Amino acid sequence: MRRKIASSALIACFAGLLGVAPASADDAYLYAIMTGAAERPGPGDPDGIGRAVITINDQANQLCLALQFANVTIPTSGLHIHVAPPESPGPIVVRFSNPTTNQMYECVTVADEALLDDIAANPHKYYINLHTLPGFGPGAIRGQLQTV
Repeated sequence: MRRKIASSALIACFAGLLGVAPASADDAYLYAIMTGAAERPGPGDPDGIGRAVITINDQANQLCLALQFANVTIPTSGLHIHVAPPESPGPIVVRFSNPTTNQMYECVTVADEALLDDIAANPHKYYINLHTLPGFGPGAIRGQLQTV
């Protein structure tokens, strides 16, 4: 329990520093701790780590991402949100720009409002992962989305 509270506090602090916050009660505030060990089908980058903070602005149909990662080779070759349970790979549902440094902030407009509503209501069904080439084309690090 103490670890979860500390993780939540750390994510909230990280989000606050980047100016990420839900605009209304209908919006979502999510995060993911990303590791190579979580990558499916694997293997992911064995020492790669990262954290993602995601906010969903329901009124604007926007999903914003604040990302930091370490021990992952740059340049990256993909950054996405996929739909699948923790032990499976799944199809891409949201695409982001490829990070050119080990941290980024980006907002994307998602035309499918039902998708945004489902991510907000069921974050555990979705994961974010970062890809690199040539070493980890299927994925270097991955984290299942969670509510804060």
